[in-house]
Amino acid sequence: MSRLSKLMIVLSAVLLLFMFGCKKKTTDAEVTDVTSAAKVVEAKEIVFGVQGPETGEIAVYGLQTLYGAELAVKEINESGGVNGKPIRIVHYDSRGDKAEALTVAQRLINNDKVCSILGEPTSGACFAIRNTINDSKTIQISAGATAENVTVEIEKNGDKTNLPYVFRNTLLDNYGAPATIKYLMENKGWNNYVIFTSINNDYSIGLSTTFRNAIGEYGGTVVAEQTIADKDTNISAQVTALKGKNFDAVVFSGYYQEASLILLELRKQGFEQPLVGGDGLQSPELYNVAKDAAVGSVFFAGFSTSSENELVVNFNRKINEARHDSDMFAAQGYDAIYLLANAAKAANVTNCADPAQREAMKDALATTKNFQGVSGEMDFDDDGNAIKPPFIQEVVKDSDGNYIFKLLN
Repeated sequence: MSRLSKLMIVLSAVLLLFMFGCKKKTTDAEVTDVTSAAKVVEAKEIVFGVQGPETGEIAVYGLQTLYGAELAVKEINESGGVNGKPIRIVHYDSRGDKAEALTVAQRLINNDKVCSILGEPTSGACFAIRNTINDSKTIQISAGATAENVTVEIEKNGDKTNLPYVFRNTLLDNYGAPATIKYLMENKGWNNYVIFTSINNDYSIGLSTTFRNAIGEYGGTVVAEQTIADKDTNISAQVTALKGKNFDAVVFSGYYQEASLILLELRKQGFEQPLVGGDGLQSPELYNVAKDAAVGSVFFAGFSTSSENELVVNFNRKINEARHDSDMFAAQGYDAIYLLANAAKAANVTNCADPAQREAMKDALATTKNFQGVSGEMDFDDDGNAIKPPFIQEVVKDSDGNYIFKLLN
C-alpha cells in the first residue's frame, strides 16, 4: 500500500471520528433545547377539579354543587376565560364515601394536574381529603362543609395548625346556629329545645355542640337529647321518649333524609313542634318527603332563593333555564368557581401543573375582599373560612299550595 493510500485511510478515520463526535454533541444540545422548551410550555386550558357525591343517599349535594360550577364555567368561558384560556372542569363521583373521596382527590391531583379542587360538600369527606390536598399544594375549596375546624389541624396539645391550601365559601355553623337561636327566641319565643344528633355524622355531632352552646348562651334550655344514626329507618323509641317533655322545638343537626324521618315520626305520635337545623335541611326533598309535617321547620344556610338581590334573581333564572334547582349548594358551587377564577386571574395562572403558580393563586384567594356572590358578600378569615351573614329560612306553603323556603331575616 502506498504512502498516499495510508494517508487517505488515516484522514478518513479522523473525519469519521469528527462526524460522530459532532453528531453526539448535537444530539445532546437538541435534547437540552427540547427539555428547556418543555419547561416553559403553557397549558391550553385552566383545569379545575370538582368532586362530591353524584350517586347515593346525598347525591343532591354533589350534583347541585357541580351544576352551579358548570354554570359559572360557561359564563366565564363565554367572557374570554382566565388569562386568555378556557376553564375545563374534571369531575368524579365520590359517592359520599370517605375512602372514595380520598381516591378521587389523588386522581385529580396526580393524573389531572388540576389548579384546585371544588369539594367535598360534606364535612366528613373534607376531613378525609384535606391533608392530602394541602400537602400537594393544590387548593381545596368546599361549598358545603360547615363543621368546626375543617380548614385547620388541631394538635393533641390543643394548638391549631393552619392548612393554607384549604378553604370553604360556605357559612360556618358557629355563625349560623347562634344567629338562628337568637332569632327564634326573640321572634318566636322558642326557649326550650330537644336536640337530636346523628352519631355517625361528623357534621351533625359538631352542629349539635354549636346549637347546644348557643341555647345556653342566650338563656334557653335543652330539656332532652336523643341520638340516631344516618340511614336509620325506625326512630319511634327516641320520639316516644319525649312524652311528657315541655319543649318548643326539636333541633336536628343532620341531613334532610333523617330530618324527614323525625318530622313524620313526631307527627305520627302527636307532636306538633317544628324542626330547627342547619343547611343540611336545605333541600326540596325535606318537604317532598315530609309534606305538611315539614311546614314551620326553620334552618339557617348561606343562601336563599327568596332573596331579591339582583345577583340571586339572575342566578335563579339561569340555573332554572339549565333545568336545575336553585339551592345553596348550586349557589356556593357557582360562587366557588368565580372565586377560583378571580384568584387565577390575579395570580396570572397559565399552567395548573406549576406549583409556583398554584401557590400564587392560593395567596390571591386568601386575600380576597368584598367578593360579591350570589350567596352574599364575603371575605376570608386567616384560616380560609368565608365570613358571610346567615340566611334564616322557614318552610311554608304559598297561596298556590306549593312548599317554599321563606326568608325570615
